[in-house]
Amino acid sequence: MSLHFPRAYPAMVLTLILGCAASGPHGTTITLDIQGAGGATVYFNRFENNRPVHVDSVRLDDAGRGSLQVPPVPMDFYQLQMKDGPALVIAMDSTCALAVEAGTGHLDEPTALSGCPATESLYAFYRKARRFEIDLDSMKHIIQGAQDTSTINALNRTNRAYYEFCEQFIANNPGSPALLSAIGKLNIQQEFDSYKSVRDQLRGPMASSAFYVNFRDQVDRVEKQLQARQQQEQEMERMSNLIPIGSMAPDIAEQTPQGGTFALSALRGQYVLIDFWASWCRPCRMEMPNVKRVYERFHAKGFEILGVSLDRTHDAWVKAIEQDGLPWKHVSDLGFWNNAAAQEYGVSSIPFTVLVDPDGKVIAKGLRGPALEQKLAEVLGS
Repeated sequence: MSLHFPRAYPAMVLTLILGCAASGPHGTTITLDIQGAGGATVYFNRFENNRPVHVDSVRLDDAGRGSLQVPPVPMDFYQLQMKDGPALVIAMDSTCALAVEAGTGHLDEPTALSGCPATESLYAFYRKARRFEIDLDSMKHIIQGAQDTSTINALNRTNRAYYEFCEQFIANNPGSPALLSAIGKLNIQQEFDSYKSVRDQLRGPMASSAFYVNFRDQVDRVEKQLQARQQQEQEMERMSNLIPIGSMAPDIAEQTPQGGTFALSALRGQYVLIDFWASWCRPCRMEMPNVKRVYERFHAKGFEILGVSLDRTHDAWVKAIEQDGLPWKHVSDLGFWNNAAAQEYGVSSIPFTVLVDPDGKVIAKGLRGPALEQKLAEVLGS
């Protein structure tokens, strides 16, 4: 059996499992007045494994009226369902005394709701959100037929207004379960503070809700990712500052492809590009034609390159030098990311370059392509 949710609900609703732990010693009553539905049966459902499970039901009288006796339930999302037509998703707990008025076949669009603030705020959001989405769908249909600039501008304005409405709804309805619908319309990367705020507001009232748990876990995952990214950026900044511009470049002395030892200090008196790379690094290999062009242009003017490979095997390293035709100096200790020079220079990603002047001072870092060529033209002349 498929579930029908109002469009304003996030898609994650469809994959949740809802618990139904008792929240108090007494249940509550839902009164129904559904015009034209005399004799029909209405079910109150919770969800298990993405399927509605009947908790209670009532057969409406000839006038379409009746009441459901709901057992104790915690604050969560539930469903009112008739045999035919869309169902109504509600937010409630046992403190509510919900009254629903609707027309037959339109249970998901009630004409009146009262007695349960959570459900009332949910549908206040839904009704406004639905108007936005109807307008947006209409504009998108027009744009598909022809690239109409005025319609595109109107679409962008409506999108912004919808976004701002969701932001304002979240600010004006603290602690409401309806926030789970509104927050899903916002970009989690751009509005992460709002996501965290909603998570923290609902942590108590909806702790047992699988809707909330799924949302909470999503926010927790993103928070950990952002924290890890921040720590990584801080570490990269720390490593980048190990060899600041203007400092003396630490000497590098590692093995050559032929088995001897070569040192950076042997190139003193020239402008030297220390190029950290590896045979397995595709961006490095793609950059090599640019590096070769710069080398050919400036080598005769006092420019040299020292390639420092982060390879692990001698064969792969030498094969890459031969394949790419790299005529400059090369060294490596075959230590992979533990390469001694890479560690000392704070290399956290490759390709990475350090430009050293004839006195052995660092004058630039991270130069590639046109930026490298422009810097060399500046110091060596065009």
